[in-house]
Amino acid sequence: MAQRPAAPTLSPAPDNNKLAYLEFDVPTAGAPTHAMVYVHDDVTDRTLMYDGQTQKLLLNGERGKLLTLEENGRTSRRKRLTVAGLWAGTFTATVAFRAADDLEFGPTSPDSAPLERAPAPACGAPMLEPVSDTQIRVHFAVPHGCESACVEFYEDGSRPGLSGRSVDPRTCTLRKFGESGPPFAVTGDTTIVVNNLSSKISYSVNVRAHNGIDWGDDSPSSKPMRLADYKPRVPCVPVVDQISSDSVRVFCAPLSNCTDAIIFFKNGRDLMMVDSSRGNMLSRLENWRKASPRADCYKGVVVPGLSPDTEYEVYCKQGNVFGWSSGSPSVPGCKFRTLSDVEITGTQTQAERDLELRRQAVDADADDDPPPASQPVKKEKKNGYAVDGFVVDTDDEEAPAAEPAAKRRKGTPPWDWTTAPL
Repeated sequence: MAQRPAAPTLSPAPDNNKLAYLEFDVPTAGAPTHAMVYVHDDVTDRTLMYDGQTQKLLLNGERGKLLTLEENGRTSRRKRLTVAGLWAGTFTATVAFRAADDLEFGPTSPDSAPLERAPAPACGAPMLEPVSDTQIRVHFAVPHGCESACVEFYEDGSRPGLSGRSVDPRTCTLRKFGESGPPFAVTGDTTIVVNNLSSKISYSVNVRAHNGIDWGDDSPSSKPMRLADYKPRVPCVPVVDQISSDSVRVFCAPLSNCTDAIIFFKNGRDLMMVDSSRGNMLSRLENWRKASPRADCYKGVVVPGLSPDTEYEVYCKQGNVFGWSSGSPSVPGCKFRTLSDVEITGTQTQAERDLELRRQAVDADADDDPPPASQPVKKEKKNGYAVDGFVVDTDDEEAPAAEPAAKRRKGTPPWDWTTAPL
């Protein structure tokens, strides 16, 4: 009876989780020429044959070619096989030999030491960063030994694992629901920018890593992000300075995280927009092209070509990469009427207008100063009475003379009308 062969060795391939090495000694007795190798999955209790021609495991009970021991005219005393396609689980291997003229295989070797193959560990929660109104940057990392990752987006609080949409690494856009494809090839940490997102949907992101053996569990979900929340807030009310009968200067104050502002002029139901590509002329929405840059808004945007004797209401919106804000508040100070009967002889710069205002302020202060002592001061009348249209003065210096006259008035008239000078 042939001697039972020694147990083979099943070990992981260094730096390559996709492969495993199966090694065994070829018996010297009996001159064997072929070997039959089986790998047993302890988790599923399946035994898989190793195909000597394709050098792969055959699934579902398939039968393949035996392994030929002779190579290049000689038979090695120790054989090493590369086994691919092993998933997560516990595996053992056996081997049996047969000579060229034998009808049956000899004894099967004992089981090898078990090989434990574990799936990838779970990743940490990814971090999201807003990029624009249609883009989100995703920062994530895979554990050591992993070489690929699947990034999935979940919309408006949907449960992970049920309705996620994976990211296509070729386009960095979301696939359709239920659609699959190749994952991201990544080791360590990386960053991707996902495009064509909706600004109105709240997204959370999960990441799964693959270590060449099997996919790991989903990472914790990222914090939800809705791109519409990053639009600029409502801007301050613009300041309007009329500089001629048909032009005004509009001052806006966009926030530091904004790049442009749109200035609107409303006349009843007619809405116009300042177009910086056309010299700040007013344009209708269908013809409008370009907003006013932030720097110009601080300096003041001169808007020419206004209609005479027309009331306008002015408001603005500020914008950045996340979109446009709502319009500034509507207040009476933002309404003005252009003039048609004013002759304009020239315009002043802001510095010239400030100087003129300071001069006027100095003149106004001079009018309020008390007069010098050299100028006579007219005393205010304090007391007096009227008789037939004549005013009788009773100031302090004339009070003694006026008092008897007042007493006489009660009894007899103070004048003898026959002798009075007329």
